[in-house]
Amino acid sequence: IETEDKPVETIKPEEIGMEESSENVTYEKIDLANIKPVEGMSIDLWKYDKKEVVIEKATVFKVPTNYADCETQWVLKVESEVLETIERLNDEGKPDNITFKASELYNLVQDSEGTLTGFPTAEGSNLQKFIRDLGIKNSEKIESLKELIDLIVDKKVLIKAYDKENQGKTRTYLKFRY
Repeated sequence: IETEDKPVETIKPEEIGMEESSENVTYEKIDLANIKPVEGMSIDLWKYDKKEVVIEKATVFKVPTNYADCETQWVLKVESEVLETIERLNDEGKPDNITFKASELYNLVQDSEGTLTGFPTAEGSNLQKFIRDLGIKNSEKIESLKELIDLIVDKKVLIKAYDKENQGKTRTYLKFRY
């Protein structure tokens, strides 16, 4: 490939692990001066930092873990209302939107076989800190996980944006402040 100003290095298919006669590779002259910037589909999640949102749902399920006696850990996932949506179409032309919301996983109590047995009541547990932040009084009197979920859903809470690096990429996440 060459531009009007200077040549651009061409990568041969075999250099990237493709067969030389690969049908997926095309070579053509491109004037790189005519290639303009395009705004990608990204959202600045930091604009939601310290924003008050409503908790839309709380669900209980298992996730893989390396920290429990068994291979999975029961968690309570708490999610906010949808904050923003990127509308897009999949390869078949059908809607395949991406939604953004704050969420957090709270470990639940299970026995060594992985059977769900309860939820943490210790003052220092993240779940109890979150419950206090929601303004739920007398959390020690909550008798079931269902009752706890019913108390959490539809409450207002502040969210926090934070950056996390993974494999050299920094991404922004939203969680609840407590």
